[in-house]
Amino acid sequence: MPTNINIQNSTDTSLQLQTGVTPSLGSDYWGIDSNSVGENDKTAVLWMDRDIGITSGDTWIFTTSFQFDGVAIQLMESLTGTPLSSDIKIRVLAGTNDSGWSSENTSVQFTGSDNANYQIDGTYFLNGDYDDVTYSLLPL
Repeated sequence: MPTNINIQNSTDTSLQLQTGVTPSLGSDYWGIDSNSVGENDKTAVLWMDRDIGITSGDTWIFTTSFQFDGVAIQLMESLTGTPLSSDIKIRVLAGTNDSGWSSENTSVQFTGSDNANYQIDGTYFLNGDYDDVTYSLLPL
């Protein structure tokens, strides 16, 4: 059963994404849905299987990166295999601001190169057997 990762972009700037996973994981177990998110749009960007292909005790890190208003952004998910499925944590990095790994909703504020303030929220929500995650980028 998969977990879906979404980005809600509440700005007037489109986002160009780069997504990967380390260590390597076969394409049967994860995939990229989109490499971009339009302005004022919510887009599914990737999915990962939570109970097939994830070995007990091993950890995979999924990272979606983009630049926004001169700031490097990384949205990260950590999957650690358990005997029956996997545990997930999320992390948001915006420049030097870092939420740290969290199994609960998290958020980071940052200032862009134009001195405007922004926030990225990482929110879990139940969708079937596993939580999905939506990252929301919004001006303050």
